[in-house]
Amino acid sequence: MRLFSIRATLFALTLALTPSGMAAAQQQPENIPWENSAAIAQKMAPVLLKRQTGSKDFPPTSFAVEIDLNLDGFPEIFAYRYAPDCDGIHCGNFLFVLEGDSYHEVLGDIPGARLVAQDKIGLSAFKRNGFLEIQSDKMTIAWDGARYVDASAFPASSLDGAAFVEACQNNRSGQQADSAPAACQCQFNRFQQIDLKQADLDSYAASLGENFEYPTGEKGEAWVVLSKIAEDVVTGCDVAIGKSQWPPAYFDHGDQPQQKLDFDSFLDACPAQDFILTNHKTGSPDRALTLCGCLAREIPTYGASQEGLDLLAQYYRDEISDAEVEAQDADLLTAHDKASEACLSQFPGK
Repeated sequence: MRLFSIRATLFALTLALTPSGMAAAQQQPENIPWENSAAIAQKMAPVLLKRQTGSKDFPPTSFAVEIDLNLDGFPEIFAYRYAPDCDGIHCGNFLFVLEGDSYHEVLGDIPGARLVAQDKIGLSAFKRNGFLEIQSDKMTIAWDGARYVDASAFPASSLDGAAFVEACQNNRSGQQADSAPAACQCQFNRFQQIDLKQADLDSYAASLGENFEYPTGEKGEAWVVLSKIAEDVVTGCDVAIGKSQWPPAYFDHGDQPQQKLDFDSFLDACPAQDFILTNHKTGSPDRALTLCGCLAREIPTYGASQEGLDLLAQYYRDEISDAEVEAQDADLLTAHDKASEACLSQFPGK
C-alpha cells in the first residue's frame, strides 16, 4: 500500500447555520460541493455526539454542517441533535473544534446556547483570536483561545481615534475612497471593542502614512502581532460594509466537476487504517477523522465517481492492492495521492 499524503478543499460557509439554509442549498442541483460537504458532516457528527452525549442515535430531524470558523481549510463541525423536550445537555446545538489531539465541544459553557433556534444563529463579519464570531440569538459569542464565550465578557478600551481615522481615510484611495468614512469608523470602533491600547493604535495609524519605518527586533515581533490584529479588523469591517469577503485558505484541489457521493463506507474505513492513524501529523483517532474528512472533501474535486470512492474504501480496508485498484480505475490512485499531499501539507499542528 502506498504511503499516504493528504489534502482538503475549503468549503467556506457564508450561510447562516440553519436547516432552512441547508435545505435551500440542497435543492440546487448545481450545489453538489455543498451537498458533499453536508454529507461528510452528517457522517462525522454522530461519532462526536456519541462521545459528548452518550447517545448513539442521530434522529432524522437532526443535522450537521461543516463550517470553517478559523479559515484554515479544515472545517469545524456544527451539529444539531433533536430530542423532544430537549434538556440542553444531551441534545440541541453543538460545535466541535479540533484542538490538539481531540475534538472539543465549545458551546457548553454558554448558558442557553444549546437551545437557541437555528434561525437565530449566524456568522459575524468579525474575527476574534483567529476565529469568526457567532451571533447566537441576541448574544455575540467569541473565541477566547479555547472555546466560545459571551463576547461582552471581554474588556474594551476607550481611545482617541482622530489621528487614526484621518490616516485611514487618506490611505483608502481609488476604488476604496467611497467607503472610507464607514470603513474607518468601523475599524476604530472595532479596535475599541477588542481592547486595543492607545500606543498600538497610534503606531498602526503611523504605518498608514508615508515614510514609516517598520520596527525590528522585539518591537518588530510585537509589530507582526499588531499587524495581524489590524488586518483582521480591516477585513472584518470591509465584510461588514459589503466591500469584501473573508479569503478562504488556499488549497490546490482538482478542477473536475463533482458528483454527489455517499461517503459512509469511505469514512468508516479511512480512520481505522493504520497508516492514517499513525501518520506523524495525525497520531490520534480524532485527528485521523479530520484527515479522512479532508480527503473525502478533496477526492471529488478530481472527478471521483461513487464506484471510485467505494474502491478506495476497499483499499483502506486492505481488501485490494494498488495493482487491483489501478486495474479497475487507472487514474484513481493518482487523484488520491494529489488529494492526500494537499491535505497533509496544510494539516493543523497539534
